[in-house]
Amino acid sequence: MNRAVDIATVAHLWANHNGTSAKSSNLFFEGENIYSYGRHFLIAKHVYNDAGEHAVLFTKRTYSKSTTTHLNIVKNASRHLDLIYVPDPELPKDELFDKWYNQIKGIAGSLNNARKPEKYILDIQYVFGEAKRYADFFGYQIPEVLLKAGEIENLGQYHEVLQKENELRKAQAKREQAEALRIQKILLKRWRDFENNYVTTADGFDYLRFNKTSHRVETTQRVEIPVEVAKQFYRVVLAVIEQGGCKNCDMMLMDKWKVLEINDKFIRVGCHKISLKEIKSFTKKMQWS
Repeated sequence: MNRAVDIATVAHLWANHNGTSAKSSNLFFEGENIYSYGRHFLIAKHVYNDAGEHAVLFTKRTYSKSTTTHLNIVKNASRHLDLIYVPDPELPKDELFDKWYNQIKGIAGSLNNARKPEKYILDIQYVFGEAKRYADFFGYQIPEVLLKAGEIENLGQYHEVLQKENELRKAQAKREQAEALRIQKILLKRWRDFENNYVTTADGFDYLRFNKTSHRVETTQRVEIPVEVAKQFYRVVLAVIEQGGCKNCDMMLMDKWKVLEINDKFIRVGCHKISLKEIKSFTKKMQWS
């Protein structure tokens, strides 16, 4: 890394792509990126879109008086460039859109008691303008919830945006859970074929398999018990369910694991939760019932 005379020189070298690196005091650049004090604080970076157009992503973060000085020097050195202001140039687009959305949501929350709501509406439009400029440069699609947030002009619209956000989050969570369950199904099949020895499940339940070699019943959490013990415990489970089930049951399994709950939906033993459906399926294969 070349040593420059002063921080202004470093900023100008970076802005004009003059060299691959340079450092002076606590301002330095490496390739497209220029930093204040360390790599923890990225001031700006050169970027290019698919059309080959050039711009600079410039941070909206602040840190200290000296870093603010660095920000101003870099800004002045790159004023001939197309500056696009972002919450943090290091963040990927999805996180940047989230940042802008949360900024707008925070501003809109003040509309409730605002004497001059137009001030907050202008602030919202300004923040949304930054997001749109960024999206337009790279050709990114702005998330629907951010688009609606950018249209907020009154408290009613603010609540509509919150409702939409809630709906989108629920839909996203549902999609993610469906995908996690799909992967779980694949992993469980491999586990039952003894291709792996442990499965972290997405549905919060544990599953059972029989190891013919060791003659033991195994769980997806790698706990195993002799098959005769498992068979005896199964009979106990059926008897307890017949009597209405139990919570904080007064029993231990092999003097190791406390039986926490037995009902007609699932059993909980130690850190395990096993559905009765799984138990019935397993015991049927084992021809216990």
